[in-house]
Amino acid sequence: MAYTATKLLSMGLSGGENLVAYDISPDAATGNVTFSDYTEVYPVAVIPLIEDPASGAQITVQAKEDGTTANKVNFKLYKSDNTAATAFKDFRVLLKTVT
Repeated sequence: MAYTATKLLSMGLSGGENLVAYDISPDAATGNVTFSDYTEVYPVAVIPLIEDPASGAQITVQAKEDGTTANKVNFKLYKSDNTAATAFKDFRVLLKTVT
C-alpha cells in the first residue's frame, strides 16, 4: 500500500542535503512512500502523533530505507503487543534527503 505524505518543513544542510519533515497518513499496517523530489532519502526519526488512539491503533512505527529504490521509505505499524496495527493514525517522519 502507498501512504499519503504531506511536507511540513524543510531545512537546508551543507552539500545539497536537507532535513525534511512529513506528515504521513497510513492506510494499512505496512506501506511505503516514494519521495520523488529527492534522489536519496534516509529516515532519521519517526514521531507518532499524540491522539486518542483507537483500539488496535499503532503505537510504534518502523521506518526503513528501501533496499532497491533510494528515494523510498518502507513503514510498518505495530500495536503494543508487537503485532500489526489494525487501526491507523497519522505520524510524522524526519528525513535526511539528497537532491
